[in-house]
Amino acid sequence: MRDITGRFNRWGGFVVSSFIEPEVISALAKYARTTEHPLLRTHYLGKHSGVVEACRRDLSRAAFTIVYLSNELVEDAANLLKTHPEYEIGAGDAVHLVTALEVRPKVAPPLVFVTADNGLERAAKAEGFITLNPLRDGVDALERIVS
Repeated sequence: MRDITGRFNRWGGFVVSSFIEPEVISALAKYARTTEHPLLRTHYLGKHSGVVEACRRDLSRAAFTIVYLSNELVEDAANLLKTHPEYEIGAGDAVHLVTALEVRPKVAPPLVFVTADNGLERAAKAEGFITLNPLRDGVDALERIVS
């Protein structure tokens, strides 16, 4: 991710939902808790607070525009899930997708939807987004998309 966020000026920055913060913190804690090796689990749990603070610092940088979760976005996410039960996404993913739908008319193209979640990627494609999976595609793919 540092390879991607380190070049934000060339790509116009990143737009994220404010829901990203608790979601990432939860994922980091789950990773630490579910690590099978006891010594590594203890190590990761001990580092959790520092990793969370580093994540918060990253999100406060100029690379990110944060769209704060409103009642309307929550309602839009619920309606998206109601309208598209075929999408293989959960509530948090729906929040991210409706955030992107909200900002799409306000930003210059191309707006690239970045996710490592396959179900969310399929849903974003169904909504007409260009997508990038950084785990699969890498930074070079983003360079090609925005060029």
